[in-house]
Amino acid sequence: MGKIATRYLIPELAGARLTHKLCSHVADAFVSKYGKFAGWAQTLLFIAELPSQKKIIPPEFWATEENQDANRKASTTDAKGSSKVIVP
Repeated sequence: MGKIATRYLIPELAGARLTHKLCSHVADAFVSKYGKFAGWAQTLLFIAELPSQKKIIPPEFWATEENQDANRKASTTDAKGSSKVIVP
C-alpha cells in the first residue's frame, strides 16, 4: 500500500517507513482524493500492480514516468502536431 500511495498520491513520502501514523496519513490521502470510493480505488490500484494483471492491462495505462510524460505531451499536441494550451 505504501508504494501505491507514494506513486499516486503522496510522492514526498517515498522511502519512509510505514508506521501506524503514516498508515493513517495514507488512508486520509485516499479518502481525500477518492471519497467514499477510497477502498475501491486502493484495491484497483493494488490489483493493477500484480504481474498477472500487467499482462492484460495495455502499457499506455501503466503508471510509469515515461507514460505520464507521453500522455502529457499527447494531451498538449493536436492531430496536426501543433501545440495547444490546456486549462485545468
